[in-house]
Amino acid sequence: MLKFHAFGLLLVSSIIAGCGGGSPDTGSADTVPDQFAFTDRSDVPVAQLVESDTVTISGMDAAAVVSITGGEYSINRSAFTSASGEVDAGDSVVVRQVSSVNHSTSTHAMLTVGGVSDTFTVTTQTAPASVADTIPDVFSLSDVTEAAPSSTVTSNLVVISGINAPAPVSIINGLYSINGGAFVAVDAAVNDGDSVAVQLLASSDYDSTTQATLMIGGVSDTFSVTTQALPNLPQDFALPPLDPGDASFTSAHFSGSQNCALCHDGISDGSGADVSIVSDWGSSMMANAARDPLWRAKVSSELKRNPALAAIINDKCTRCHAPMANEEMQRTGEVIDILGSGLLDSGHARHDETMEGVSCTLCHQITDRAELGTLDGISGQFEINDSKTLYGPYIDIQAQPMINNTGYTPAYSAHVRESKLCASCHNLKTPYVDEFGNLLSQTAADEFPEQMPYSEWLHSDFAARQSCQDCHMSRADGVVMSTRPPSLSTRRDNFGVHDFIGANRLMLDIFANNKIRLGVLSNNFAETIAKTENMLASAASVSIVNPLVVNGVLEFAVDIVSHTGHKLPTSFPSRRLIVHVTVRDAADNILFESGRVNVDGSVEGVDADDDRTRFEAHHELITEPGQVQVYETVMGNNLGEVNYTLLRASHYLKDNRLLPSGFDKRSAADDIAVRGAAASDADFTAGGDRVNYRVDGLAGSGYQIEVELVYQTLAFAFAQDLFRDDTDETNDFRLMYNNSNAKSTVIATTAVTLP
Repeated sequence: MLKFHAFGLLLVSSIIAGCGGGSPDTGSADTVPDQFAFTDRSDVPVAQLVESDTVTISGMDAAAVVSITGGEYSINRSAFTSASGEVDAGDSVVVRQVSSVNHSTSTHAMLTVGGVSDTFTVTTQTAPASVADTIPDVFSLSDVTEAAPSSTVTSNLVVISGINAPAPVSIINGLYSINGGAFVAVDAAVNDGDSVAVQLLASSDYDSTTQATLMIGGVSDTFSVTTQALPNLPQDFALPPLDPGDASFTSAHFSGSQNCALCHDGISDGSGADVSIVSDWGSSMMANAARDPLWRAKVSSELKRNPALAAIINDKCTRCHAPMANEEMQRTGEVIDILGSGLLDSGHARHDETMEGVSCTLCHQITDRAELGTLDGISGQFEINDSKTLYGPYIDIQAQPMINNTGYTPAYSAHVRESKLCASCHNLKTPYVDEFGNLLSQTAADEFPEQMPYSEWLHSDFAARQSCQDCHMSRADGVVMSTRPPSLSTRRDNFGVHDFIGANRLMLDIFANNKIRLGVLSNNFAETIAKTENMLASAASVSIVNPLVVNGVLEFAVDIVSHTGHKLPTSFPSRRLIVHVTVRDAADNILFESGRVNVDGSVEGVDADDDRTRFEAHHELITEPGQVQVYETVMGNNLGEVNYTLLRASHYLKDNRLLPSGFDKRSAADDIAVRGAAASDADFTAGGDRVNYRVDGLAGSGYQIEVELVYQTLAFAFAQDLFRDDTDETNDFRLMYNNSNAKSTVIATTAVTLP
């Protein structure tokens, strides 16, 4: 195949120079060779290395630049190369290339010398009818952008050609369909003319790309799906303020707290301290369970990610956050919806029962039965009696005044002081699904243990000496429990103050600062927050053990001791405890720091806070700032991936939460087992953990070691995963969360200075 580009240009230039009347410059170097030509090859086997015939370069008197595209060349039988070089007149040149992997297909290698070119073309042989050709022509899957997070995306159809026998087909990270059939991931085969499409689950994150690679007979293409950019954060609330509901409502089985307050508020203990029942309860998480903006945001997120499971989500999430509404609706067969025009809407017929959260006539009507504390009695499987009997912890009761005023009958039952009552909601197992929404859990036993504080307590020493109520309800003596009748004078000791103190410092702060927005009625949050901070401060202690500097190396251990009757932290899997260690020199300069907590709640060096697909390992020895000891649970899905969606959570990838005294990790049931590296850490035992630290490269003396334990209700990565769902509830909660100064709470500190 001849090319005359440079040769013709040289001839025209010579003619123009002659027409100018002058003599040509015979002193100029001639680097333009005579035209050369390669003989094309055909009927070549596929994927064959093919050399051209030899051409000799002539017609120039100086070295010329030589280059090639689509192959390699050799000068005077030297090594083949694809890099540009130089060639002299008289040099011989050979070109080579690899023939196509497809039959009846041409490939090209073009050699250029001093501006003169020729192309060596190689064409593969036609596939013999007797030889199976399973290598198809190249196919192309069109990438997709602006996909909705967590959406299922199907590619364009590609028609397979260029084969005369079935070709193997397989896929990585996705599914494929042949001729409109079911989407599958198993290996199969396709024939010439078959159409194939690929299906891929888009990333759950905004502005993120996922890929699936389809392979057919050795030819492949990758299908990429990129999700939409993260929407801008609204600067104002999307939802109207919650209506607080009528606390004096009555329903078939329940009565609002204000009806109880008529007699049970305005009471005091023997020292005169106010122990009003409804007032103390009103600023608790139980009273505000349905107002909880994190709960509402998580409900909206779960509904968005698994809309086909809306009935399960609405029922499961109201059973313990709006139990009175749930109970009445279950009995009458009403459809349960939470958001939109559902229970949280002021016009809903069950709105009042919803906004009361976990109220007086709910807990005190739960019957004592053998199932309490067992698999058949947890996850909201409590039973409400039909006789309007309210159970209490005292035997000698004047029942008639309550019967006359409310229609409820007070009665003694020991179970109201027993932890198994609390297990009704504070042991919770949830179903889980795969990435396509298919339900994987088949029985209650194999559901995901979302929170199991009762079982953790039962496996500890605390089960023999303190109940849940003993710790989470303050104690008072000399209490006259009712203001009516005025003649009532019986004083009760060991009275359980209804303050229900826990560890949710963050949410109490949000309630206190967003009362109108959240429909909050209580004015008692300052007291409840102070009690919560005291409980957190008593939850654990830290100490520095054996600090020593030898040859510029500082070594020490940090002992963390839990004083809590269950794992620390426990309950909802968004919670974590961070060990923050700082080493300073005598001039107060920071030489080493592990676990520094930022204002936004993120922790320097924690893997999950930089990349939500990862998590921080459990550490026995920490030697660099990028290692941080974090006590937490990390949920995993059925694919073994880090996961923050409750309905995708099938197991824990990590559970190194501090164990209570007496907790034997070797015999713990599967629902409360230690997970990850902590299971084999000999220093991670019942009652606490020891973490060793080593800091190298020191010089001098007078080092200061400081240790803090920092508790967070909502881990940074958990929050960021929630905020990627653009719902009114998540956006409103994000505003409240960002404005809160209670994202982190220091619960224990210690320090030591070395000589």
